[in-house]
Amino acid sequence: MSRALLAIETATSACSVALSHDQQTINRSQVGNNIHSQVVLEMIAELFAEFEVSAKSLSAVAVGQGPGSFTGLRIGIGVAQGIAYGGGCPMIGVSSLAALAWQAKQAVPEANAVLAGIDARMGEIYCAEYSVQSEFPEVFGDIQVLAPELIASSKVNITLAGNAWHEYQQQLPDSLREYKLPEPNLMLPDATAVLALARKKFEQGETIEPAAFVPDYIRNNVAKKSAKK
Repeated sequence: MSRALLAIETATSACSVALSHDQQTINRSQVGNNIHSQVVLEMIAELFAEFEVSAKSLSAVAVGQGPGSFTGLRIGIGVAQGIAYGGGCPMIGVSSLAALAWQAKQAVPEANAVLAGIDARMGEIYCAEYSVQSEFPEVFGDIQVLAPELIASSKVNITLAGNAWHEYQQQLPDSLREYKLPEPNLMLPDATAVLALARKKFEQGETIEPAAFVPDYIRNNVAKKSAKK
């Protein structure tokens, strides 16, 4: 029996799952506030039933590692860890911002650079800049959490992706406000993108044991760095 790969993305108000098996991919997605714990297991069960597989059939469980909603990340990663433990397989972490960059490249094939931004609440944006000249996004610099007016791009002709740019449009620097705001399909990271990026990581052996997997909150990391100064 060929192995399957499951992906989960819960970093934002979108709760999505995707499953690949025998070179086919199916997915489910719902958007809403505080729905993740209510729908994610049901959606995964639907995918397992459709492909007639179980956790034991999985090569790995991929999950959006953040940044994003603390609660959403805890739910998605907790579910992913439980399934990985049950299936006896490793996990793969994928940046939720990298997932947005991949989605942007699929929607805008001519794009060379993507600025991905997720609303971090408290007047801030989780953001990172990616080169998308190849099939897989490559991040420039670090993922950061910044006030909208402090965000700048090192590239020209960038493509914006993520829900932050609509939310904070009026506070963005003039250099960013000239770019087209994301279409609806580029607002929220999706498990299909997580799955696509996880395949490459799996092939390269970039897996993590469930017990060692941690979210990439970013804001917590920034707070810790500030405390050390």
